[in-house]
Amino acid sequence: MLDKGVSEMGLTRSGYLKAMGIDVWTSRSAPAPEVVAEAELTTQRANSQAAVSTQPVVERAKEVKKAKADAPVQADPPATDKEIPRFMLALFHYETIGICLSLGAESDLPRRFCDDLARAMGGNVQSVRYQLLKWPMLSTSGIDQSINAAREVVTQKFRQMPSRVLVFGDDVGEYYNPLRDLAPMSVGAVGAQTFLKIPSLKDFLVSGSSKRELMLAMHHWRSSETP
Repeated sequence: MLDKGVSEMGLTRSGYLKAMGIDVWTSRSAPAPEVVAEAELTTQRANSQAAVSTQPVVERAKEVKKAKADAPVQADPPATDKEIPRFMLALFHYETIGICLSLGAESDLPRRFCDDLARAMGGNVQSVRYQLLKWPMLSTSGIDQSINAAREVVTQKFRQMPSRVLVFGDDVGEYYNPLRDLAPMSVGAVGAQTFLKIPSLKDFLVSGSSKRELMLAMHHWRSSETP
């Protein structure tokens, strides 16, 4: 089969193998004896010089290898989660409805806005209690203020909130895991509590369509939980 392909291409066997990218070794006419002797002598000299020149390199490589083997093994530092997150949450408690806002460092507290939302959900605006949770809470280096510590504190704060909580800010899910996968403008439940999440307070305040969507969602939310 191979010979047939070669004959059809008009190539010799050597040319065919070369065309396929295969190295071909071919024999040449024998050189004169004196040429062979000279070549052998040249090869011997080259080998001798190479051995001498490479000896220090080989010895050095052995020394480096031995030094590495004798060096004490240093274990990788343990993975720690000590990076301190920075966030600010405003928590409002209106007896039957709670509101959580993720605020920027320079944001004002939108008290009237929260009162209006709570009133629409049947909350008691006169008895409101609120708290501003800034993280890190302290500047003392000896106190754990890592992401795990922040999550523990935020989780405790949410457990103290009413049975229904409006949450503004996708990033709140970073500190309270039940909200992490909750879709925007949807209601999720954790135990006896239900949550309605709005992605961004800033975007919501400048979008009339988002406000209408929230009012409809709040109406359905309240109606579904009213006896």
